[in-house]
Amino acid sequence: MPVKDFRKAESRDDLRPIYQVEQKKWNAVAHDKMAGTQNIEPDFHTYARKSTTLPGISEFLGDLTGKRVLEVGCGLGRSTSMLAKSGAEVFAFDISSVSVCATGKRAENNGVDDRVRLFVAAGEEIPLKDGSFDVIFGKGVLHHINARMGAPELHRLLKPGGKAAFSEPLGMNPVLDFVRDYVPYPHKTPRGADIPLTYKDINDWGKPFSRIECCELQFLSMIERGFGFGKRVMWLRRLDNFLLARIPFLRRFCRYAVIMMEK
Repeated sequence: MPVKDFRKAESRDDLRPIYQVEQKKWNAVAHDKMAGTQNIEPDFHTYARKSTTLPGISEFLGDLTGKRVLEVGCGLGRSTSMLAKSGAEVFAFDISSVSVCATGKRAENNGVDDRVRLFVAAGEEIPLKDGSFDVIFGKGVLHHINARMGAPELHRLLKPGGKAAFSEPLGMNPVLDFVRDYVPYPHKTPRGADIPLTYKDINDWGKPFSRIECCELQFLSMIERGFGFGKRVMWLRRLDNFLLARIPFLRRFCRYAVIMMEK
């Protein structure tokens, strides 16, 4: 089975070649960026309310004090430390052992390692008990995971009434797909076995849940990405809001989507 067809996998054995590709990629990325784990992070709500790719997630998840939170795909651990700084007890995992190590170093540097539990795992098989978490969070991770196997895992791990929130790249804009594959731009991460989401993928992730909401973002304002992180062009954002509210069909061509689900 070609690596790019991981969505068609019938069993976890089918996914082993994909895991090898992803582990190699993310181990290398985490190794190169290990120095960044010394950064001091804000709390999650402060960051999320200013983030261009997390709109509405802070309000949806609410107060995290005392909550048990699972982070899917912790990467270099920024969100892990921020969630812990917001008062949560955080369990975080990644398929990359080097990423998990980087997350641990960042948590220690931010003084929250006592509220963080880390482990190596794949999103299709998470070695934790049913109903363990109030909240599940991930940033740019669902498009690395087989939804048919991964969605039931997330659902079983949430407590009744629990919430899950993700920020994910969309893959329905052919121009954007070309840029992702072939055009260099600042802070670009190498492509691995990931496949940006379609509406069908989002529906597959939402099937086990009682409620799902999808909010597309960054239509014209996606060109900000070409200037690097944190550089906002406000007139583009205002134009996005105007167009997406009046021409819903354009939403499918956005760069990102926030996906919020409730058990």
